Amino acid sequence: MENAIVANTAHQPLSLPDGNDHAIVDLPFIAVIDGRQFRGRGLSLVAAYVAGLMDPVTLNETRIVRLVFQFDGFSVSLVLDAEIREGGAGPGDVALIFSRPTGEHLPQLRHVINAYIAGDLVGVGQTIAVAGTAAPKAQKAPGVPERRFSPRRVGGALGLGLLSLALVSIAGTLAYQRLFVTLVPGLGTVVSTGEVMRSTTTGQIVFLDLAAGQGDVAVAIQSASGDVQSLVLPCDCTVTALGLREGSTVLIGEPVLTLGSDTDQVLVSATVPSDVLFDLSSAARIQLTLPGGQTVMARIEPSQPVRVGTQDPMILLRPDVPLGADRVGDPAQIRILQNWGGLTTWSAALRTRISTLFEKA
Repeated sequence: MENAIVANTAHQPLSLPDGNDHAIVDLPFIAVIDGRQFRGRGLSLVAAYVAGLMDPVTLNETRIVRLVFQFDGFSVSLVLDAEIREGGAGPGDVALIFSRPTGEHLPQLRHVINAYIAGDLVGVGQTIAVAGTAAPKAQKAPGVPERRFSPRRVGGALGLGLLSLALVSIAGTLAYQRLFVTLVPGLGTVVSTGEVMRSTTTGQIVFLDLAAGQGDVAVAIQSASGDVQSLVLPCDCTVTALGLREGSTVLIGEPVLTLGSDTDQVLVSATVPSDVLFDLSSAARIQLTLPGGQTVMARIEPSQPVRVGTQDPMILLRPDVPLGADRVGDPAQIRILQNWGGLTTWSAALRTRISTLFEKA
């Protein structure tokens, strides 16, 4: 069979050695043999031709050859067995005759060679690139002035500006939370300063009168032995049941009723670790977050000064905005806001302005 040469205006086929009826193309590649690299001079489906200083000992020997095709940003490697023979267009050229031309590498090798012959792949130095990927730049029609300002550009610039402000706000908020805010571990509890009546025995509530007057029986508890113990209301005050009703079971010492009066106050009780007491005593503000998202500021109750003891002390916080009696028993999250000069005020003002800007947008 005569030697076949594939005509391609983009890639000129190389001359064929005797006995090879497969087209040889100048596809850029590298052959790695025994850890040494050789520059490819020609490639076909059955052989590869490389240039380089070859060890004479390897001539007429079969070696594992790795063909590497360098693309823009990645590479493709094919591993096969080939016999190393002398021969080529110039001195130092050797031929790598594939021992198994129809091996597992054949589909990939055929695809690369065919794409190169068809002009889909082009050689750029020692790398291979895909042809025709760059779209031609649209030409401006003659006589049409270029529009420097357009609604789309203005909208894009405005969106970019708002996004930048949002990122600045988020970064500022995170820094503020990191440097100036201390979250008290655990939750506080909304409590009332009114008196609390506790069960004197373990048993079942058999009588409950929330409208009882001073000196009347408000609660009667029957113990397991059958004895009934009554709790008499000691004052003319408002009576509130702590989630109990007739038939409820209570333990000895468990709160049963709260006795309220006009002088009672609703405060927040919390147990504070000793390592947070210093921050608490020097806090600029104390913030309380209640269920439903309500946020109020508070201060330490003057009648209950903070003292360091052997255990984590319990403190009472007085909200700046009075809380209703219906809040008694609600949990409260406590944050300590430190005052580091004018930076705290500046950060708060910046966050407020950015929030207002986004609300208007």
